[in-house]
Amino acid sequence: MKTLFTLSLAIQLLCCALPLAAQTRVVCVGNSVTAGYGLSDPGTQAWPAQLGTLLGNQYTVLNCGVSGTTMLKKAPSPYWNTSAFTTAKNFDPQILIISLGTNDAHPDNWIYKNDFYNDYASMIDAFRQNGRNPAIYVVYPVACYADNAQIANLQNEVIPLITQISINKGATVIDFNSPTQNKRNTLYNDNLHPNAAGAAILGATAYAIITPAIPTFYSNCSYGGYGIKLGIGDYTYSALSAKGIANDDISSIKIPAGYKAMVYADDNFGGSTATFTGNDDCLGDNGWDNRITSIKIRANGVTGKSGTYSLQNRNSGKYMDVAGGNPADGTNILQWTGTGATNQQFTLTDLGDGTYKIINVATGKAVDVVYASTNNVANVQQWTYSGNYNQQFILLAADNNYYKLKAAHSGRVVEVYGGGLNAGDNIDQYDDNNQTHGQWKLAAPGSTARTGNAIAASPVTTAKQDAGEKTITLFPNPATGIVTLTNVPANTDIHLFDLNGRETLRKKSHTVAGNITINVSNLSAGTYLVKVGNGSKNSFKLIKQ
Repeated sequence: MKTLFTLSLAIQLLCCALPLAAQTRVVCVGNSVTAGYGLSDPGTQAWPAQLGTLLGNQYTVLNCGVSGTTMLKKAPSPYWNTSAFTTAKNFDPQILIISLGTNDAHPDNWIYKNDFYNDYASMIDAFRQNGRNPAIYVVYPVACYADNAQIANLQNEVIPLITQISINKGATVIDFNSPTQNKRNTLYNDNLHPNAAGAAILGATAYAIITPAIPTFYSNCSYGGYGIKLGIGDYTYSALSAKGIANDDISSIKIPAGYKAMVYADDNFGGSTATFTGNDDCLGDNGWDNRITSIKIRANGVTGKSGTYSLQNRNSGKYMDVAGGNPADGTNILQWTGTGATNQQFTLTDLGDGTYKIINVATGKAVDVVYASTNNVANVQQWTYSGNYNQQFILLAADNNYYKLKAAHSGRVVEVYGGGLNAGDNIDQYDDNNQTHGQWKLAAPGSTARTGNAIAASPVTTAKQDAGEKTITLFPNPATGIVTLTNVPANTDIHLFDLNGRETLRKKSHTVAGNITINVSNLSAGTYLVKVGNGSKNSFKLIKQ
């Protein structure tokens, strides 16, 4: 069974129990909301406990919440000074969830707000020392119903800063704020602390983000008890047991669009059978409660669409594009103005059940979710086709002849990051929210050809500016040696980050505004994020060849 520990301000216990070798170690760093302040049984009701229940016995969750603490080092009760911080690092998590910021937003502490970004980034770095690289999730704090100034600081400053941190440090956001807005009377014990029902929502929210959006099987009706996720494949009794599903112990299921589950009453896919293509909150209604012994998961997409296409984004009108037509593994995939070139043409091959491999015509490489990540905003690149599920996509019909491309391994759709409209905006995977920037037209190949100016082999990437500001451009991109940034304001910090969020280069602009050159020849080939200043608008994806 999973091991769960709770630390509070009063009792900060060092953990002597070690997780089982097969378990994924999860650490939850936070304040009183994480510790479970005000709950009758934090060990079972706090959101990390409820997350642990959902994750099942293949995970062990360590609750390192400490009441009253802040991210800010200069505040009176910084998390940095607690024994829980040391315990969290020593646990060597594979998944780290940081949920701090509510106490920082208090006016008495927010006088140190200029340190919040750096202190937060430093904490992430502390967990990445000595070659460790956990998957990191940063949490938008729960809605606050206390001091008006604290509410304003939280909503208008803390949360935007956490957004920037997530971008610059390669972390994924878990949003506890949205589901707790306008819920003071139903989900809270007081103005700051969720009740058991509120904590359950937080646990479920975290669970949905850190696990793939694939079929889920629950031990209780109404999606209660443990919730084990199963990807495409065949699962006998022994395979289900290895996943943490007991025999005849499934009472409700969630089947996202694009999947189907064939369940069997006997082992090895024998006996009575039924097929589910959607959610069922209590299998007792159809005679399948506590009867499932083996399962097959299959895709359930649109079939018969094999062919070569240009993939046009519904939101931007731009086309999916392998940057520069570079044939190298790891070359970034982004959106660009239509050229009709073969690096904007992709051959879809139906592998069965509406699952497709997608091969770029120019390079012969497959569309690929980097490192088979299941996280939101994981990058989409090209790679030699291997047949892995992160290189297979379920085709789902939207409307008006647009389609979604759902990564088979993660259940998340291929989209333009943030709904960007510009040539050069990145393509990633994200939850299927029916967003138009996650929908694509299968256009005839070559129909995108433009008249007039052609796209240069080394394009110029620009950042949209406010009225009166000069446009910052980055060129060449892709690049091998020197890149130039134009119109950079005076005394501005410039940062380069790799896809894991590690800062690989830092430089300050001149004392007068102008152009800056950066030597990237020593960087490894791949995709980097270039940030000019602290705002989000001056961000570039740089392809280093």
